[in-house]
Amino acid sequence: MKANSPLLSIEGLTIKTSAHTLLSDLSFSVFPNEIVAIVGESGSGKSLTAFSIAGLISDSKLKVESKKMQLGEHDLSALSPKDWEVVRGKNLGMVFQEPQSSLNPSMRCGPQVMERLQKFESGDLGTYKSTVISAFEQVQLPDPERIFRAYPHELSGGQKQRVMIAMALICDPQLLIADEPTTALDVTVQKEILSLLKAQQKTHKMSILFISHDLNVVAKFADRVMVMHQGELIEIQKTASLFKNPKAAYTRGLIFARPQPYQRLERLPTVEDISSAKKSFKAISSISRKKKHKELYAQPPILEVKDLQKEYPITRHLFKQNKSLKAVKNLSFKLFPGETLGLVGESGCGKSTLSRALVNLDTPTSGTIYYDGQELSVLDRSIRKEIQLVFQDPFAALHPLKTIGDAIAEPLRVHRLVNDKKQCAERVMTLLEQVGMEADFYDRYPHELSGGQRQRVVIARALATEPRLLILDEAVAALDISVQAQVLNLLNDLKKELQLSYLFISHDLNVVKYMADRIMVMEKGILVEEGEADELYFHPKQPYTKDLIKALPII
Repeated sequence: MKANSPLLSIEGLTIKTSAHTLLSDLSFSVFPNEIVAIVGESGSGKSLTAFSIAGLISDSKLKVESKKMQLGEHDLSALSPKDWEVVRGKNLGMVFQEPQSSLNPSMRCGPQVMERLQKFESGDLGTYKSTVISAFEQVQLPDPERIFRAYPHELSGGQKQRVMIAMALICDPQLLIADEPTTALDVTVQKEILSLLKAQQKTHKMSILFISHDLNVVAKFADRVMVMHQGELIEIQKTASLFKNPKAAYTRGLIFARPQPYQRLERLPTVEDISSAKKSFKAISSISRKKKHKELYAQPPILEVKDLQKEYPITRHLFKQNKSLKAVKNLSFKLFPGETLGLVGESGCGKSTLSRALVNLDTPTSGTIYYDGQELSVLDRSIRKEIQLVFQDPFAALHPLKTIGDAIAEPLRVHRLVNDKKQCAERVMTLLEQVGMEADFYDRYPHELSGGQRQRVVIARALATEPRLLILDEAVAALDISVQAQVLNLLNDLKKELQLSYLFISHDLNVVKYMADRIMVMEKGILVEEGEADELYFHPKQPYTKDLIKALPII
């Protein structure tokens, strides 16, 4: 391969079903030691492009055509299944969006990473183990020895993603395909991982095809950016040029759909707004915000948590002292009716542990939770259903063999909120309409929906029990910017329409600041700072909060 020739060349890549064209005549190149980012909405063809390059759709019912698909010396369109194994092992590394789906749940993390080394590198077990431990250290995993022995379910979402990144880099690939690799990571770890990927890229002259919905990350990370929409390449430019002077209206829409730190708009602009040349967007003044807060905090709280503590046993011995992990330590806070309370912190700080405790999925070790002035643990199920949880991963939260209609109907039947099938179907249709989905989604299955559509379904299911409090655990983390803007607007509309309160949990401080009235910051299970959203963002008091804000990638 010549010094100035591309590492990856794609020409005329087209992917079709019997009825639709999913990817249309796509052509681009990735040069050695270059980072190319792909951005676009759900369903634009970003992941499909990555899967086709990695040979992961060759056995499907999709028809793949191309004039050229070349990676280094390998003609990707002519590889046998056995050749693909070698290419994917040594030449091509992959990091997927959902680490829970990518890791074997019945196998410890260390041996999973070792498998690739054993197949492609010579050595003994001791050498393999020390290489894996070193890789875990490089991706900032705490206590690599423990992670080596741990099963995937024992790790937080961010820790699982770091294991996947370590696995992808372990054999020094020429090209790394990273499909939303930092989606599950908080900003400080995200910054470390991106710095690590850049360092690996420079050291090994590795190229990266980087798929992300976070334009702030792309702006700081990529050399060139490809913008895709409905299976077509809209524009491709050097990163600085694209963000300074985007040519397409669609690209401008993607850039402006992100919450801006210095202005709080009543509604986030969507791609459709920018494409239709809408220029004025109403902002919320600080005076109206203060007036709203005065009314909010004059009420008694809808939720009050006092001295909540949750411990998980690490060791179990009959005659020795058992060790335990304190996931949440003496946490106390109040949430008021009509309020959005933001909760931020790094992976493993206890955010998701708290959310599970609030809906009785994980009983606290000690402490008390009060809902509407009454202790939650003694309340009847007919009252507890007023608190609902929206999970981080909408695909994992939906049963793959149940239709969307059945998934939304399930809580209606469990809580006996409908009398017959007709009433149930009508209520499901109303819920679909509330979250901006059409009636024909009723008979579809989760795999037939995009990420944004699946998240709307999960929100609709949570609304089925007519809750007063929604716990949103990373509810928009997996969504690209334009879809994220639509879902955030939807959440604000539903809050007004149905008089809801939100506990909004996220690692994305920009999104939390936009949504929240107040923000709580957690570190290692401890509440380190709490305050009005703008005040905390612009005038943080604690060093940890300052570090979180400093690590935010801003265009």
